[in-house]
Amino acid sequence: MNQIWFQILAIMIVGSMLKYVVFSTLAWVIIDLAVLGISYLLLRRDPFTDMKRSMLFLGGLTVVNVLVDLGIIGGMLGNLILLGLLAYMMFGRDYNSRRRR
Repeated sequence: MNQIWFQILAIMIVGSMLKYVVFSTLAWVIIDLAVLGISYLLLRRDPFTDMKRSMLFLGGLTVVNVLVDLGIIGGMLGNLILLGLLAYMMFGRDYNSRRRR
């Protein structure tokens, strides 16, 4: 795994820990968006990372987290959506690659 992704994972863990300290749903949304912004800045520094797929995954993760934080969807449904997003990113078809026929 790339060093950048370890840093992003660390930022996500720190963001989760901050959400346990703060008890405001608005602050939770701001923390989620800050984690997304910091992740973008970290990914932008690495020239070998596929920005489109990485930001699609992190953006989807952030949207689901915000929806769960606001209580629009439940935690169980949020976890199922995240598993589906992860499966799509791992096993989904990459439309940008050109295959030789």
